[in-house]
Amino acid sequence: MEGDPLKKSLAWLHGVLQGKIGHGIETRVLQGLRVIHAEKGFMQFGFVVPNVDVDGNWHVGALASLLDLVGAITTFSYADCVSNVADFNVSYYSTVKIQ
Repeated sequence: MEGDPLKKSLAWLHGVLQGKIGHGIETRVLQGLRVIHAEKGFMQFGFVVPNVDVDGNWHVGALASLLDLVGAITTFSYADCVSNVADFNVSYYSTVKIQ
């Protein structure tokens, strides 16, 4: 794993998912995320929006955090470092419903 950025990025992701790395908010935001396919510079995930809001909506900040974390993990799998390589512009047309 020493020189393989893909393995390091997947280990990083699993550490965050298990709450061993990062803060509790990252673990909560990524709850239910699963890796479908992973290769250097490309990852495909499955995700079901978790039940985190009493009104049945997922907070827009949680969506932004999800995009940020997944982008960083995917970038790391290619570049072997976390760097600013993308500019996310997210427009919210409606709320994201749970499940």
